[in-house]
Amino acid sequence: MPIGEEYVPNDVVLDCDKQQIIVITGPNMSGKSALLRQTALIVLLAQMGSFVPAEAAHIGVVDKIFTRVGASDNISEGESTFMVEMLESASILNNISPRSLVLLDEIGRGTSTYDGISIAWAMVEYLHNNQQGRAKTLFATHYHELNELENMLERVKNYHVSVKEIDKSIVFLRKLVRGGTEHSFGIHVARMAGMPRGVVQRADDILANLEKVYGSGEIVPSQSMTKRSKRRVAESATESAHNIQLSMFQLDDPVLVAIRDQIKGLDINSLTPLEALNKLNEIKRITGL
Repeated sequence: MPIGEEYVPNDVVLDCDKQQIIVITGPNMSGKSALLRQTALIVLLAQMGSFVPAEAAHIGVVDKIFTRVGASDNISEGESTFMVEMLESASILNNISPRSLVLLDEIGRGTSTYDGISIAWAMVEYLHNNQQGRAKTLFATHYHELNELENMLERVKNYHVSVKEIDKSIVFLRKLVRGGTEHSFGIHVARMAGMPRGVVQRADDILANLEKVYGSGEIVPSQSMTKRSKRRVAESATESAHNIQLSMFQLDDPVLVAIRDQIKGLDINSLTPLEALNKLNEIKRITGL
């Protein structure tokens, strides 16, 4: 953590009878993963007989801590990022016990939306209904559709990490609050990362049009994406293209303006290979690469 920034503590309650699985939603960078790490480290310290950083803690015997966090691949063995995620998830589900702690972060994000939601949904159901025991689970996700599981499974509870939205900016409060949320603020994070203004504005327009068609969260895992619904997504994404066309020439960036001036009057069909290479070198020099 940055020097001078205090860690925001959060209470976590998991038991086998009323709150076995917590589904955690909330914006990117809000602290969902930190909450998972906090829980894992405190439990691990307690198992080895150490003091723990908490005002109070009641922790039983935990035989295994299972985590599926982050993204990695194993290309040398022919395993994609998603394949590695599925291998690790399968290992967790096949080895849990009633005294296991399971921490899952963004399961299903390496494939299509419908596949990803379906897998995440089925995993929560499996952990809840598993005859081998009720493993205590924290499940962080951006699939807001999983909030519906609270109404279907008695030991699943929804929580979210809160933020405060001021104008078009957000303040991360880092506090775990009861109830789910349907906002991820992904476009805001893209803006913070320095994404070109035109891309951010275009993403805002596409999101607004998609929400007109589908709402902020109407996907149900049992439904397949028909050709008609795919066409509706495409139509929503292109609806505002007549007003704001994504173009490098509309960005308020002097470097891009200089690049535009370099290529504006080019007759590509008459360029020789050497002239094309020289022009590319000039553009590279402009960008400072």
